[in-house]
Amino acid sequence: MLVHMVGAADLGTRPGPEFTKKLDELVAADPSEAARMLTESADPRRPPLVAVFAAGAPHYDRVVFVVTRPQAGPAPDENFTRPLGAAIKERLECEGLYGVRFQPGAVELLEVSAPHMSGVRAAIRDRLLTMRADGVIPAVDLPFGGGATNGAFGLVAGILEANVEPRLVLSLAGGGVKRIRLSQQLPTENADRWLVRHRFYSPMLKRDPDNADFWQDRLNRQILVTETTYGSAVDLARVLLERIDRDEAIDGFLFRAWLEAYVRALAVRDNAGITDGTLCERLDKIIKGRFERPKKWSPTEICDLLKECRSRKFPVDALTVLADPEIGNAEGAANSLAHGGASNSDSIRQFLRDRGDLPLVDEEIEGLGYARWPYLGDKRELILIAMGSTDQVEGDNPPTPRLDALIDWMRGDDVEPVIRIVVSAESALVGRLWEEKARAKNVDCRVLLECGINFDDLEWIRSNVQEALAAEGNLDAVDKIHIAVGPGPKPQILALLLAGLEWALRAACPARLVELRRKMRNPVPALDETYIDVDPDAVLNRVIGDSGLAEVAVSALECLDTSAAATLLDRGSPRLRPLAVRVRRLSLVLACGQRSADGDAESGIEPDWLASIGIADYENASLLLLRARLKLVQTLADSDLWGCAMRAAVLCEGTLGKNGDTGWYTLKNKKNAQYILAAYYLNEYRNDSPAVHGKERKERADRRKEAPKLPPLRDCLEDLCKGLSEHVMVNGQGLPDTWDNVLVDELESLKRELGAFIASG
Repeated sequence: MLVHMVGAADLGTRPGPEFTKKLDELVAADPSEAARMLTESADPRRPPLVAVFAAGAPHYDRVVFVVTRPQAGPAPDENFTRPLGAAIKERLECEGLYGVRFQPGAVELLEVSAPHMSGVRAAIRDRLLTMRADGVIPAVDLPFGGGATNGAFGLVAGILEANVEPRLVLSLAGGGVKRIRLSQQLPTENADRWLVRHRFYSPMLKRDPDNADFWQDRLNRQILVTETTYGSAVDLARVLLERIDRDEAIDGFLFRAWLEAYVRALAVRDNAGITDGTLCERLDKIIKGRFERPKKWSPTEICDLLKECRSRKFPVDALTVLADPEIGNAEGAANSLAHGGASNSDSIRQFLRDRGDLPLVDEEIEGLGYARWPYLGDKRELILIAMGSTDQVEGDNPPTPRLDALIDWMRGDDVEPVIRIVVSAESALVGRLWEEKARAKNVDCRVLLECGINFDDLEWIRSNVQEALAAEGNLDAVDKIHIAVGPGPKPQILALLLAGLEWALRAACPARLVELRRKMRNPVPALDETYIDVDPDAVLNRVIGDSGLAEVAVSALECLDTSAAATLLDRGSPRLRPLAVRVRRLSLVLACGQRSADGDAESGIEPDWLASIGIADYENASLLLLRARLKLVQTLADSDLWGCAMRAAVLCEGTLGKNGDTGWYTLKNKKNAQYILAAYYLNEYRNDSPAVHGKERKERADRRKEAPKLPPLRDCLEDLCKGLSEHVMVNGQGLPDTWDNVLVDELESLKRELGAFIASG
C-alpha cells in the first residue's frame, strides 16, 4: 500500500497563490494537459509521485491519498488539497498516470481537517487499524518528498502506532528514490542501559557475567541483605537514592533511617566545632528528642539554638537540616509509605536534591562505561530542531516566536530545555539569532552544524549530529528527547529523527515528536505566535525504546516495585500503556481512605476489573483482596526476605488501619482477644529490619539481626492469612480465600505478555 500526503509539490509548485492558480487550471484541463501538469515542474525537483511510480517501483494494491479539506476561519483557506487529490485519483483510476493505472476504488482519499501532526496521525492509525480488523495487514510505503512537513511526520507516527513500520521513499536530487526503514537505520536495541539507568540490577548478573560480583553487590544493597545499610549515612544514602523512584513502603523506611543517621553525623561534626559545652548539650538533647522521642522537641527549640550558634559563628549543619521548611513534607511522605499509605515521593526527592553533600551519581557504574545518570534524575530534556528560514533577522530585536514557545513550554513543565539546532546556509542567521536570544534567557541553546537540505545528505547529517552530541560529554543523561517538527526541511528533520532515536538508545530514555506550528494570527510568519502541540501518542518507542522499557518493567515486577513498573510502561508507546493499568492492580500501597465505591485505578481498585473477578462490594474491596495481596507478597520470599516481611506488615497496617477491633496494632497485641501470633512475629520482622529508625534502630545496634529464614517466614504468612479470615469480618463473614490467587495469576500473566512482547521485538 502507498500512503501519500498530497501537497503543492504534486502540482510542481509551492503552497500559496501559485498553487491555487495551478489547481484551478488542473481542474479545467483536458486529460493530456492534466497529465503534463502533474508530471512536470518548474521546481528543479520533479513531483514526488513521478519518482515513486518510476521503473522498478513495487506494485501497489492500494493507494491512500491524505488530503485536507477547507478550514473555517476569518481568512480564506486557499491551500486545501482535496481537489488535487481527487484529480490525481480520477486519472489514476481512468486513463492512468505516472505510467500506472488502478482499478476503480483502489485509490482512496483520507480527509483530515488540517495538515497537522496529531490529526493526520490519528486518521491514518484508525484507517490501518480498520484494515487489520478486516484481516488485512498491509506493508506501507510512505513517500517523503512533497506534502506538509508536519502531516508527513504525523503519518510516520500514526503508521507506527498501528503496529506497522513504514518504508520511507526518499526523493534524491538526481531524480531517483531511496527506500529505507527506520529500524534498519539504527543499532540493535540493548536493554542493559535501560536496566542500569533505572537501577534494576538482577538481570545484569546474567547479561554481564564478567562483572557479576559487582552487580550482585549492588543488588544485595538494594534488598537489604548486606549490613552496609546499617553503616554510615553515606551508605544509607546510596541505597535510598537508588530506590527512591519506586515509591514502595521500604523506601519510606529507608528515608527515615537515612535522615536520622545523616543528622546525627552532622551533629557530631558540628559539636566538634562548638566550643561552648552548653550549646553542645542542647544540640544533643534536640537530636535525641527528635529521633528517639519524637514528642520531646519543638521547632522553637531548633530555631533558637540555630540563631544562637549562627550569631557566635559556630557550625550549624545539623540544625539547618532540621529547620528546613520542607523536612515536614518529606517526612510525611516517608511515613505514609512506611505505614501502607498512598504517597508521592516528589517531596522526598526535592528534600534530597536540596542537600549539597549527597552523592550525585554512582561513579563505579560510570566507570564501567555507562552514562553519568544522576541518582535523582536529570531535569534536562533535549530538543533537536532543524531551522527554517522564515524568521525575521533584521532590526534591533527581531522576534523568535518558536524559540519563545519552546522555552515557555519546557519551563512550564519544570524542565530545563537543552536545544540543539541544525541549519542550512539559508537559515544560519536564524540559528545564530536563537543562540543569542536563548542565552539572554539562560537557556542552553546552540547550533550543532550547518548542512545540506537534500535526502542525499541524510547520512552525513545524522552521523555528524551524533558526533556533535557525543563531543559535549553529558547529553546522554537527559531524561527525554524531543524531535521538533515544523520549521525546517524534511531531510534535516528526518536526519534528526534518526540521530535522536540513536541517541535515545544511548541515553536509555524515550523519544517523541513535538509539533511546532503557527497560530495563523499574523500573515507575517516571523511575527506569528507559535503553537506547541505535544501529542502524547506521537512517541517513537515503537521503533526503539518499547523493548527496553518492557525489560525494565519485568525486572520491576519481579521485585513487586509496581509503581516503578507502571511508570515505565506509561512512558512507552500505546502498545505498552494498557499494561500499566493492569500493573497497578498489583499495588501494595493502599490507604484505608481509598476504599471508595467509585474505585481508584491508581491504587488498583477498578470497578470494572473488580466486577470481572466477582467482587461487587467496592467499598470493602481492599479488605477482600488483602489475602490475595499477601499471597502476592509471598512471591518475594525467595529473592528478598526483608522486603517480603516488611511489605507484608505494612500492607496489613495500611489496609486494616492501626487501631479498632481489627486494626493492625490490635491484632499483634498479645493482650487482645483478636490477637494473631503470626501478626506479632511479622511485626517483629519489620522492627528488626536494617531500614528501621528511632528506638528500634537503637535496639538493633545492640543486637544485629539476621534476615528472616525462608520456611518460617512462609509459615508466618500462611498463618496470618488464616488468622485474618478468623478475626476480620466483611458483612458478617470472615475474609474468604476466593480471590487468593487472582493477583499472583495476574502477575504471571503480565510477565508472560511482556516476555512475548520483548521476544517479538
